[in-house]
Amino acid sequence: MKPTKVSLIAISLLVALSILLGACAPAANQPAEQPAASDAAQQPATEAPAAPAEAPAEPTAEPAPVEPVTISYWHTMSDAEEDQLANVIAAFEAANPEINVEPTRYSWDDFKPALLTAIAGGEAPDTARMDIAWVSEFANQGALMQLDGVMPDFDSIAAATFPGPLSTNFWQGHYYGLPQNTNTQVILWNKAVFEAAGLSQPPATMDEFKEMACQLSDAANEKYGYALGGTYFWAPAPIFYAMGGKVVDDAITTASGYINSAESVAAFTLLTDMYNQGCISPNLLGGGIGTSDGHATGMYAMIIDGPWMVDIYKGQYPDFEVNFAPIPTGAAGTTSSVVGGEDLVIFEGSKHADAAMKWAAFLLSEEAQVMMAEVGVMPTLASLTGDARLPEYFGVFLTQLETAQARVPHPKWSDMDNAINNAFQRMLRGEQTPQQALDQAAVEIDALLK
Repeated sequence: MKPTKVSLIAISLLVALSILLGACAPAANQPAEQPAASDAAQQPATEAPAAPAEAPAEPTAEPAPVEPVTISYWHTMSDAEEDQLANVIAAFEAANPEINVEPTRYSWDDFKPALLTAIAGGEAPDTARMDIAWVSEFANQGALMQLDGVMPDFDSIAAATFPGPLSTNFWQGHYYGLPQNTNTQVILWNKAVFEAAGLSQPPATMDEFKEMACQLSDAANEKYGYALGGTYFWAPAPIFYAMGGKVVDDAITTASGYINSAESVAAFTLLTDMYNQGCISPNLLGGGIGTSDGHATGMYAMIIDGPWMVDIYKGQYPDFEVNFAPIPTGAAGTTSSVVGGEDLVIFEGSKHADAAMKWAAFLLSEEAQVMMAEVGVMPTLASLTGDARLPEYFGVFLTQLETAQARVPHPKWSDMDNAINNAFQRMLRGEQTPQQALDQAAVEIDALLK
């Protein structure tokens, strides 16, 4: 049947309504479009649905502050050195806030017994500054920590130091310390006494040394060209080493052929002859005026001593002019002297070995070495030779250290020293010739090395 006009209009209206409703409904599974910000501002505010309740967050625990470790450091410093040490420690702790250093000062006489007692009781300090002659003894007891191959940068630190001071830490193939400070001996010559005798310069060779010492001597009036502080090895050692003398072989296995070698005998012969000729003060066998007083007052034209004499004379003889010169050269044309000083060691069993090694490295740094030099402590770093920050008089000593030699680094060194000391006294008293006395010393030292 043909649709009427009215039905066509109705159908059209239904189709239009259907299209309109389809356009207004959101598509299935699609989020409704959010209104623009400007539109949203114009719409009435509606309360947002409440978010699901969450469990309260656990409070984050603050990490506990790390307590600095404390390492102990024993020493025998002087008043001035101890005051400056406080500044060194402050600088170290500022750079290493995780480490504190606790220093303890001992008198020289009490120090070694205190160390031995602490070791026996299992209460040794972490670190200590000890005499260079003690390192091999304590290392031989197993009391010291081996540093080479263990301590970071040990090789580079050791290579920066003078060979003589470094060698005092070597025992049975390893290093058990580092040279913290050093010293050596040189000639001190009284310029006024020299000039009065028509001499303007100190001796440069051993021949000149003997000649000038005798020229400047007048035993009848108790004036001598040279004076030694005693017969223990430290006193004749500079002349002994400069003339080529050796106590033992490099491997420290024998004294025969070394302490009684031609060079060693020549050194002691020189001194014995000078003594017999009245060119050396008899005070070396005890009594008389001490070397420092005699030198400053003009009784002794020359002595051999260390850098500490500057401060001694400032206090006791402020108007005395101190003059230094290298040890005269021997037959080989070279100079030498003896090494002194203290070494820095770390004790075996330290609970804070890593921190102790950092402290040791700092003490061997230029910063710490220059700071201690301000109070007369001689550095062990060869790189500081000629450094403008050091006292001017350090120059001759640092140059002398380039060839200075250490006493035998051996646990029985003190007994070896006694053997040489006794031999020297027998020579001076005329009981034996230098050769005979040193032959006997060789036998005694060989027995100690077995």
